[in-house]
Formats: sequence, structure tokens, C-alpha cells
Amino acid sequence: AAAERHAVLKNAADAAAARSRDLELLRELASTLLTFGSSSQLFQEVARVATALVHGDGGAVMLRVPDEQFLRVAAGEGLLRPAVGRLLPLDGSLAGAGLAQGRSIRTDQLQSDPRNHPVGGVDSTIGAAAITPFRSRGQVIGVIAAYNRIGGGTFSDDSVTVLETVAEQLEVGLDRAAMVEDAKLNQLALEDSNRELVKATELKSQFLANMSHELRTPLNAIIGFADLILADQGLDETQRDYLASIARNGRHLLDLITSVLDVARLEAGRMTIRLAPVDLRLVVRAAVSDTESLRAVKQQSCQVEMIEGPVEVQADGQKIRQVLINLLSNATKFTEEGGRMAVSVTQTRVPLPTAGPGDQVALRDAVCVSVEDSGIGIAAEDRGRLFQAFSQVDSSASRPQQGSGLGLALCKQLIELHGGTIGVDSTPGRGSTFWFILPIGGPPGPAAPATPAKTA
Repeated sequence: AAAERHAVLKNAADAAAARSRDLELLRELASTLLTFGSSSQLFQEVARVATALVHGDGGAVMLRVPDEQFLRVAAGEGLLRPAVGRLLPLDGSLAGAGLAQGRSIRTDQLQSDPRNHPVGGVDSTIGAAAITPFRSRGQVIGVIAAYNRIGGGTFSDDSVTVLETVAEQLEVGLDRAAMVEDAKLNQLALEDSNRELVKATELKSQFLANMSHELRTPLNAIIGFADLILADQGLDETQRDYLASIARNGRHLLDLITSVLDVARLEAGRMTIRLAPVDLRLVVRAAVSDTESLRAVKQQSCQVEMIEGPVEVQADGQKIRQVLINLLSNATKFTEEGGRMAVSVTQTRVPLPTAGPGDQVALRDAVCVSVEDSGIGIAAEDRGRLFQAFSQVDSSASRPQQGSGLGLALCKQLIELHGGTIGVDSTPGRGSTFWFILPIGGPPGPAAPATPAKTA
């Protein structure tokens, strides 16, 4: 009885040791699958582990040669080491049959099996064999093979199950490696695309800048000669109307070209602002005066409301004046005849971007300038497109108000260059209020030196 108990305990201990060994082998394989540096290293580890797990005298990993009717021995263990690099035909070999059928097969009499294909340098006494196919990306690409069970036994169904488990782990490792490789290729392709996009953007901006410059020269001549002829008192009414139309449309085209040039400069990072102390009251009055003729045609009124005393900010007065002229021109364009508008300037303290890392903001002293009109208003779903280049609420060819769709996009970028922000509040049918906020101390970070100026 004692001997029987001893035997039972020994068998249990041996079984536990065997399971522990098998688990350690599978752990080692899993580690290799996560960290392998080359496919040859991976396949050699698979051949070693598979052979050890089924207690074989030899094992191998064989891969199908692309576009060929052969299998290549990619890795060999034990008896199969001399076969590494050899080719086996898909038709006429046990490994080829396993790959073609896509399922595990085994034999106890390999030498007499018609599917056997002898390989030079491999022990011809091999009798038992077990073959299991494995996949990558859903396609069968090779087999794991084990030969001659140690002690002369045969490979059981359990042995085949173990090989299938190893094949499943190998598939996971190969698919992971394929995903990593695809990610690398996609990253490289994305980097190439980004480089091409940056290059195309630079070329586009350069082209727009060059063309805008070339177009402005003849346009200035056309406008200048039209104005010169208009000064002639001997013109009849028809001639004067024609010349006035030439000058008016020439100036409109010149404004569009200037906007395109400014957008191209901004996109190319070539737009600069010259900061200096500027009294915003003077800038507002100048912009209102510059747009008075537009309102006079439509018999519109404009009220100006400003705080007492100088409203001085660090800014580029000419660029802020450009923004205000655009906002006032739009207000006139989208307001009915006899409508009204108002410009106001107030001081405030609001969160604005700082010079620190990331998108940090801080409370800063600022000035808010708003342009209110009693025009057609803007629907909530359309406001998100207002400050995008070449975008208009009504982009149809028959729209009553013409324009390039560049003005507000340019305003946004100019205000943001100053470290400020711009926005709109509107009610359809009741009008709109466009506003922008400028930090009194100028944009965050060091400013380029500029000659101090008190006027726009």
C-alpha cells in the first residue's frame, strides 16, 4: 500500500512538473511573440517550443514560398536542423498536404506514406509526424511540424492539440507584427503626405502672392488713368458714368486682390504686425470716415459710442483699421436702405492667451470694439463658417451681396496675431453684432520693435 501511494504521489509530482515545464515553455513563447526582433528568431523559438511540448526528436516551421509551389524550412530543431533552408514541394509532401487542406494531419509511418518527401541531411528513420498549419491575416502561410516522439511512441490527439495551440499563438504574434508594420508604413505615408501638403501649400501661397503683386500694378494704372480722365470737365454724362464704373470696379478688384495677398502672407507665415501705442478712438473714427460714402449711398446712419479719454493699446493701427473697415463695409452691405449701425469701444478684463506653454489663458486688461447693425442677421447654424476663408453664408452665384469670402477670415487672423479674439452675436431678421477684443499690452511674448505712433 505504501509503495502504491508512493507511486501515485510520484506520478502526480511528475505530472505537475510536466505541466509546469509546459507552462514555462508557453510563457517563453509568449514573451518572444511580444518582443521578437526578427522573423527567423521567432520561427526558431516556435520550432523549439513545439518540439519540446510534444516530446519530439525534431521539429520545424515551414513557410510557403510566395507565387511558388514550394515550402521552405524556415527553422528547425533537433533532427530538422540540417533541413533549414531546404525546399519541399506542396504536392507530394506531408507538410504540403497539411497546408493545402488547412487542417492538422499526422502519421505513424512516414517512410511508407505516399505523401512523404525525403529531405537530404535528415535522418531517414523518421517514422511519426504531426503537421499543423498556421495563418497570418487570415491566410494559411505555413505549417508547424513535429517528428519522432521521444521513446518511440506516436503523436496523439493531445499532441496535435498542443501544436494547434502553438499555431494560434504564432498567428497572434504574426498579426501583431503585421499591424505594427502597417502602422509604420501608414506613419511614413502620412509623413510623406504631410510633406507634400506643406510643399503644395507653400507653392500655392507663393503663387497667390506673386500673382496678386503682378495684378496690382496694372490695376493701379487703370484706376489712376480713370481718375485722371474723370477730372476732365469736358466729359459728357455717359462718358463720366462709364469711367466711374471702371474706377469703382477697379478698386473693388484691387481690394479683392489685396485680401488674397494678405491671406497668402498669413498662410505662409509672412504677415507681420508693427506694434506701437495706438489710440483706438482715432482708429475707429478713421474707419467710420473711410466707409461713410458706402452708407451715404444707402442712406444709413452710424453712431459712435466711446469712453472718455484716450484708449491706448499696443497694436498695429493700420491692421486694426483694416479690420474695422471690413466689419463696417459688411454691415453696410447686409443692412437695408435707411438702416442703422453703431460702433462702440469699451474697456474690460477678460481671459486671453498667454505666452506660457500650451493653450494657457489669463485675465488681462483689454479693449472690446463692436460693430452693430440692423441688417438681415445670421442663423446660428451658419455662424461657424463666417470666419473660414472663401466661405460665405450664401455662396450661390445669384446672391445679392457679392464678395470673395476672405474678409472675415482675414479679420480673424489679424486679431489673433494681436493676441485677441473675434466673434459675432446675431438674431436673424434683427441684425448682427461683430466684436473683437484686443489685449491692451499687445500679444503675448516678445514684440517686434516698432516706431511709437499715437495715430492710426
